[in-house]
Amino acid sequence: MKTSKKNQGKCRIELKVELDAAEKGEVVKSVEREFVREAQLPGFRKGKVPIEVIRKNFAGALRQETVAAMVRKFHPEALKAEGVDEVALVGVKEFDLDGECGSYTAVVDVRPEFKLPTYKGLKIADADATVKDSEVDERIDQLRAAYATFEDGKEGDAAAEGDYVQIDYEGTVGGKKILEVNPEAKIVAEGKGFWTQLEEGRFLPEILDALKGMKAGETKEKVAAKFAKEGAPEGLAGAKAVYTVTLKMLRRRVLPDDATLAEKAKAESFEKLKSTVRESMERARVEGEKRRREDEAVELLLKKVDFDVPQTQVDSVMQGMLSEMAQRAQLSGLDASYFEQNAEKIRKDAAENAERQVRLWYVIEAIAKAENIEADDKEIGPKVVEFVLENAKK
Repeated sequence: MKTSKKNQGKCRIELKVELDAAEKGEVVKSVEREFVREAQLPGFRKGKVPIEVIRKNFAGALRQETVAAMVRKFHPEALKAEGVDEVALVGVKEFDLDGECGSYTAVVDVRPEFKLPTYKGLKIADADATVKDSEVDERIDQLRAAYATFEDGKEGDAAAEGDYVQIDYEGTVGGKKILEVNPEAKIVAEGKGFWTQLEEGRFLPEILDALKGMKAGETKEKVAAKFAKEGAPEGLAGAKAVYTVTLKMLRRRVLPDDATLAEKAKAESFEKLKSTVRESMERARVEGEKRRREDEAVELLLKKVDFDVPQTQVDSVMQGMLSEMAQRAQLSGLDASYFEQNAEKIRKDAAENAERQVRLWYVIEAIAKAENIEADDKEIGPKVVEFVLENAKK
C-alpha cells in the first residue's frame, strides 16, 4: 500500500491510497465470496450462483461494496502511515478498480493545530454583588403592585399611575384620520370604550401621560404623539399624530399595606418578607455574577486565539442548534413564516455560533490536557472555566 496526502485547507485533507494487485485482489475476492453466499437468483440455490453470473447481475453493487471494503480495511492503516488525526471521513472519490491495482482518495477532516493561548493570569474583575436597600424596596413595590386590587373610582377622582381607565380616542396624521392613511392600523387609529392601564408599555405613551390627572367625563384635544421609525404600522413610521382623548370610566388601583402584603405573600411578617426578598435577590446576584465571570473568561480565551475548525463538526453543531430553535418555536407557537423570511440570517448566525462553539471546545480540551483536568464530556467545560477563573487576576 502506498499513501500520500494533500492539504485542502480548513482542517481538510485528501488522503490517496494505492493498492498493489495482491491487496486489491484480496478485497475483491472477499467481497465476491460474500455475494456468492448471499445472492439469490431464479434457477440457482442460495450460495450456488456462479461468480460470472454474480458479476453480470450485480456489477454496480459489487463495485460499490468493493470500494467500501477497501476503505474499511486500509483506511485506518493509511491514517496511521500519514500521521493523520482524523475527525471525520467526509467521503471517498476517484476510486479506480479497473486496472490490475486499485486506488481511491479519501476526503478527511482532521483536528486543528493551534497554539494554546495564555489562560492563566487573565484579568477578570469581580463586580459588587451587594443588594442595596433601595433595590429591595423596588422589588417590594413590584410585589405590592402585583397584589393590588381595583375598585370603581369615586366622583372627582383623578386618574393616576396604575389605574385602569376606559377611554374613547381618535387620531389624525397630517389632518387625515389615521384609518384613511392605513385602514389596518385600527388599534392606534381610534377606539371606543377601550380599557387600558396607566402603566408604561400598555398603550401609546403620550396618551397614557395625557390621561394622568384627568377625571371621568373630561376630554383632552390636540394630544401630540409620534410613531417610531421602526415597528410602526405601514405609512405611519416617524409620523406625527394628534389625538382627542375622553376618559369615560376609572378603576382605582388600591395597593395593599405592609401587613396585607405579607399575608398575601404568605410571609410571617412584613420584615420577614423583606428578608426573604433580599436573600432571593442576593442568590440571584451571586449566580448572575458567576455567569458573567464565566462568560468573560470564555470571551477572553477566544479573543486570544483564532484557527480553522473541521467543517463536519461545525455542520453537526449548527444542525443541532437549528433543530432546537425549530422545536422551541413550535412550542411557543411562532409562525413558520418567520423562519422562511429570515432563513438566510438564521443560518448565518447559527453557523457563526457553531464555529465559535467548536473552537471553544478545542481550547477547553487543550487546557484540560495541559493541566491534567479529568471529567466527563458534560463537566469538562465548567471545570476548565473554573480553573481559568481560579487563576485569574482581579
